[in-house]
Amino acid sequence: MIPTIQIEEAQFTEVAERVADHEIGDGVRLAQACLLEEILGAVFGSITLWYLVSSIASLA
Repeated sequence: MIPTIQIEEAQFTEVAERVADHEIGDGVRLAQACLLEEILGAVFGSITLWYLVSSIASLA
């Protein structure tokens, strides 16, 4: 007699339930928004600094 192996396959509803259980909390969303603002501020600051340095260098 040949032994049989039963394999449990995930159904679509089970996969959908697992994805639905993993929601992003409000704290994570706030942290992502703050990080985005910090990145934009750093980009704006570096462009401003580059403009100031290049303006002063052109005067010399």
